Amino acid sequence: MGKTEIILVLTIITVIIFTFIAGVLLFVFQYRKRKLLHEKEKAAIEKQHKLDLLNNLLRIQQQTMQFIGSEIHDSVAQKLTLASIYTQKLEFENKYPGLPDKLGKISSIINDSLSELRDLAKTLTNSNLQDKGLTELLLHEKERVDGAGICGVRVKSDFNREMSITVKSFLLRVIQEFIQNSLKHSGCSQIKIVLADEPGGLSVNVSDDGKGFDIDNLHSDGIGLNNMKRRIHMVGGEFDLQSEPGKGTSLQMFIDNKNLLSE
Repeated sequence: MGKTEIILVLTIITVIIFTFIAGVLLFVFQYRKRKLLHEKEKAAIEKQHKLDLLNNLLRIQQQTMQFIGSEIHDSVAQKLTLASIYTQKLEFENKYPGLPDKLGKISSIINDSLSELRDLAKTLTNSNLQDKGLTELLLHEKERVDGAGICGVRVKSDFNREMSITVKSFLLRVIQEFIQNSLKHSGCSQIKIVLADEPGGLSVNVSDDGKGFDIDNLHSDGIGLNNMKRRIHMVGGEFDLQSEPGKGTSLQMFIDNKNLLSE
């Protein structure tokens, strides 16, 4: 075999080897790519499944509370009302000495119980979370906090779109948690809540002008931070809490359009 033929054979063998190696590498690359895609799809399915379970749980809780509230209003309250009418009738007839005073006390107890039951029924059947938007709920929260006279709350919003009850509930609870912590710990005079309707989704910023804190030395359970983070991450949102001593505290959250309506 001549030198030229040997070189040709070696060249062919080298090409075959490199082709084989390239094929193996391509196969490994494609396999890893498919595996990562599968894991991503699996994680997305698991996340959606958790959201579905969460939404169903919230619906069941809401329906249960509405049912209990209706039962209190329609059954217990009506029976107490009837008992109150009977005692008033006996008091009016005044057939027995000393009875009016006793009946008056019984009637007072029944009326107080009725008042408490009506308040409880109203609370349980309250559909604010379902019927009202996040902006309206926050304005109601503002009125409640302003009424305490400890700290003022400003709400600025251009967001009027629909969102799932889970996202609305979690955002409201996190903002309420921030407000409560500001009132308890920051010594602030004002809390600002800004809802911005951005092309990609909903941006929420909550801040106070309080004394702030060193976030690097925050305990793991400090101000319910883990619970706040967990709520937002469960609905696929972004969560960023910033604070410095003497510079107040701010919380930035973002929920993209896809997750806003996740049911």
